[in-house]
Amino acid sequence: MIEENDIQALLKRIEGSNSFGSSATYGRLLQFLVACTQENNIPKEHALAEHIFGKNAEGADTSKIRVYVYHLRKKLQLYFENEGKDDPYTLSIPKGGYKVQFKKNTADSLWSVLSPNAKIAIWGILGLLLCSIAVNALLVYKNNSTPQHLMSKSPIWQDFFKNDKPVLVIIGDLFIFSEENHITGKLVNFRLPEINSKAEFETYKNLEENDERILAEMTYPHLVKSSAEWVSQLTKIFHPTKDFNIRVRTRVDAKDVHDYNIVFVGMQKTAGILNSYFDSSVFDYDSKETNEYRLKSPNGMLSYQPEGDPNNKHSDYGFIAKYPGPNNNTIFMFSGLWDSATSESLRNFASPNKISVMEKCMEAELGHIPEYFEMLIGVNGVDRIGFETKVLHLNELSNN
Repeated sequence: MIEENDIQALLKRIEGSNSFGSSATYGRLLQFLVACTQENNIPKEHALAEHIFGKNAEGADTSKIRVYVYHLRKKLQLYFENEGKDDPYTLSIPKGGYKVQFKKNTADSLWSVLSPNAKIAIWGILGLLLCSIAVNALLVYKNNSTPQHLMSKSPIWQDFFKNDKPVLVIIGDLFIFSEENHITGKLVNFRLPEINSKAEFETYKNLEENDERILAEMTYPHLVKSSAEWVSQLTKIFHPTKDFNIRVRTRVDAKDVHDYNIVFVGMQKTAGILNSYFDSSVFDYDSKETNEYRLKSPNGMLSYQPEGDPNNKHSDYGFIAKYPGPNNNTIFMFSGLWDSATSESLRNFASPNKISVMEKCMEAELGHIPEYFEMLIGVNGVDRIGFETKVLHLNELSNN
């Protein structure tokens, strides 16, 4: 049984954490639910509403309590996934009621009952497993890695190696959110193609959320299957000469774009703040209605949209742009309308053989290999894998 001093210490840690935030309202609500649980007097929604909103609480305030408790559960979950993951006790409010539940941390209790010999055996097994993983990873890397020095000497990549700025690899992640239905009790995760940012989600939430339908942003990213391949290819380019960090796009802000040399890989709709590039490009990108690239030409507006079934035979379009950043840094964008062209955009610049083809294309089109450029490619593919690339447009960009 958890002691009173342990309860108060736990509440203090929770309320002072970044995961819980600085809301006095949620702190009061949590303290009240804990006190009622200790007294074995689980409150009704009206009693909760009076405690939070005062004696004059109305019916609408009562319905709001469900929303508050929903978000309180989320805050507690986030705390125990982060700052509180090593706490001796966990605290939760199971769905269907307002009784607080304390549990001893099962990971701690399991370890604590093991004998010293059992612990030594487990550490030995873990050590062997880690050694095996390391050896296999090294063998895979040696068998599959490209000659890294060739990539670092390419005019297209060399400024990433000569520049002292650190490199940040940004992977485009899909925006997902959850919906809890208080009538059915079901919790469902959603991905809507038209929602690709927190701002778009908040607009949707203001229109769709009600007392029965609670919407919340997910606390973890959602990546497409090709993301692992993208990271692998970039690792072969930079390792071991150049260190780099990896983040998903939804965890990147304007300061990062200012401080790092950037490599972005992801579908165009996941590029977020990097899509501001099109404000200064001859190309335009429409993410709202049609998911297409556009280009003004003497014959009118050219439009490029994917066709077919991405899980079968299809055509896609990729966009590559290398351009100067805001702080003497470089930004390299590999993107596409679907993930097949996104992957193909990076592949064409991630191996000595393929980048040689791109360099020859630039020399034939422009007479030299430009420091900065933008390129639109057409890609034919099957089952989200591109197998044929054609350069459709290539423009040199100034260093301004």
